Amino acid sequence: MASGRRTKTSLKDRPKYKQKRRLKGRLIKSRKKAQHKRGLGRNKARRQRRGQTGRGRRNRQTRPSRKKK
Repeated sequence: MASGRRTKTSLKDRPKYKQKRRLKGRLIKSRKKAQHKRGLGRNKARRQRRGQTGRGRRNRQTRPSRKKK
């Protein structure tokens, strides 16, 4: 019998892996935040339009307004 052999689940429950998993979440969060800052979730036109609120840009309506009776 192989002494000291563990199951896969107990192997992954060691502190080393727990730490790695915890950091992974933070890493992914920070990456997403950085991408969001740079506007990578949008196309070039949308990126360039960003921050042009007020006078220069008309507010586009997403759906036609319904007239009240």
